[in-house]
Amino acid sequence: MYRFLFHRTSYIYNRVEIQYAFTTTKSLYHNYVDFIREIIQNMGILQPTSNEIMKDIDLTNKTCLITGANSGIGQEMTRCLSSKNCTVIMACRNTYAADIVARTVCKRTDRLKVYEINLSSLSSVKKCSDEILRDIPKLDIVILNAAVFGLPWTLTEDSFETTFQVNYLSHAYLLMNIEKILAPDARVIIVSSDSHRYVNWPFFHKLSPTKEMVSLPKHEYTSIKAYNISKLCGIFFMHYLGYRWLNTGKLVFCANPGTFVKTRLCTNWWPYETLYNIMKPFSKTISQAASTPLYCAVAPELNGMTDQYYKNLQRCDESELAQDLHLSFRFYDLTRELLLEQAISRDSVTVLEEKAEEYPQQAKETIDDSTLVANYSG
Repeated sequence: MYRFLFHRTSYIYNRVEIQYAFTTTKSLYHNYVDFIREIIQNMGILQPTSNEIMKDIDLTNKTCLITGANSGIGQEMTRCLSSKNCTVIMACRNTYAADIVARTVCKRTDRLKVYEINLSSLSSVKKCSDEILRDIPKLDIVILNAAVFGLPWTLTEDSFETTFQVNYLSHAYLLMNIEKILAPDARVIIVSSDSHRYVNWPFFHKLSPTKEMVSLPKHEYTSIKAYNISKLCGIFFMHYLGYRWLNTGKLVFCANPGTFVKTRLCTNWWPYETLYNIMKPFSKTISQAASTPLYCAVAPELNGMTDQYYKNLQRCDESELAQDLHLSFRFYDLTRELLLEQAISRDSVTVLEEKAEEYPQQAKETIDDSTLVANYSG
């Protein structure tokens, strides 16, 4: 019965033609339908909390970096990790708020170190990463969590669309800079979203990605579209890192916290906040939302696994577009080009390639571009 309703809902929705002016409404409806499906699928099943995930974990002598650690899911992960003897590097734009969290929520000031980072400024990212490199000898866990949503179209000081730079580009640049101090068995967690499934690009855009595809010009911009693209870019980055770190011991995952989780992410525009408030009784709590990223960060059973997308503590397939390994490499090349355009040090941008050369025993898959068209045909 439920299966029939699911297929019927998809059929009705796919038959509706909505003009471009209603792109935002379309995306919200799409997310709403998926959310209702998720409720029915998980009916009667209580999602575990972050405390349950961390119950038997000891992180003594471990160090974790979290962006956006002073609020929402980031704050909950900071609290849980520090309570398990992990030193947490809180990379936040608002250091005052981070200090308050350290004193009042986590109550483990000895385990917390606060660094200022403004993800809408690449120079701020470089400054923060330089300070971390100076102070921290080793990072065991990196959780790229900070994000924005619901913003009007704006450009950063680096001339990128704000959502794209904050949610993806600056995080990629941060990781490029600190990659040299990652532990041999480090885990990198990219907080993701199922909204990446709603990105569709024409065939020729896939062959040659451009800046305008990801850093949207004003006439193509909607806040949901920009958010979806930024999360897709994060998955592409995961695939690239998974390939580049093959057989090195380093692991990388994308973790989806859940749908309509009420955090400060939705407070930039009142219609979004209203919708999230309406859905709050049916959504995961912040503690439940933090459970999947934390699971990817600490679960012993994930040792040896990498380049995987997780939702509700289970591995699931990302969209067909997001699974394209060729496109992942092209997007990494585009990322490097965009960073180099800003006159950023080539040393930091190329650090992943240089580091990879330290592992000559690494068996890498050969990509045959002659099969590219066949890969896109079906």
